[in-house]
Amino acid sequence: MTKHLALIPGLNNTYAVFDGVVAALPACIQSHAVDNPPHTTVEEIAQALLVQLPQTFWLAGFSFGGYVALAMLEAAPERVAGLALLCTAPFADSPEASLKRAASLESVAQGRYFEMVDAQAGNAFHPDSLARVDLMSARHSMVRNYGSLRYEAHVRATAVRPDRTHVLKGQCPTLVISASHDKVFNPETLENYAQDIPGARYEMIQGAGHLVPMEKPIEVARALARWMGV
Repeated sequence: MTKHLALIPGLNNTYAVFDGVVAALPACIQSHAVDNPPHTTVEEIAQALLVQLPQTFWLAGFSFGGYVALAMLEAAPERVAGLALLCTAPFADSPEASLKRAASLESVAQGRYFEMVDAQAGNAFHPDSLARVDLMSARHSMVRNYGSLRYEAHVRATAVRPDRTHVLKGQCPTLVISASHDKVFNPETLENYAQDIPGARYEMIQGAGHLVPMEKPIEVARALARWMGV
């Protein structure tokens, strides 16, 4: 029996962030890796994606995509067979994070978007991955396709998103994935909130930074397949 899996990418990511994951999924899982449209709230993005997807689907959101996935679950819980949150959390921005977002928007306004993203590679990847020419090239191409206008819209959407901890009631099979060397979302933080979700599964993927779908796609695909009961 075919199961549908929606894959929602993160900030500075197109659907290409999941290319390796999609290639490694079992044949019985039909993937729907999408791009987030350049709307300025996660609720608008969620509504736009819900129109594109099958009536019922498993839902996986990576980083910023997790914020969108939570909004999708809140808007249409009857359509979501299960929820996976990859290197993301349900909380609203802290005051410190809000300041960083304002600074990043200023960089975009000054025309320094690509320079800024290139400088963030050390925070995005495991140290060993920085020497992988294939990964660095794939990220560079993805960021170019994503673009500064979409980034600006998504940063604004991130800044105004509400806390959606209340959505995580365990009403569907829930998976929380962290990465051992993630500098954006601390694994301990993710494990702690996963423990508060009834029946949730928590998995840490070793040897990866924040961009775990690109760094460890086979491991991510296996974790998703286990969660989906495949």
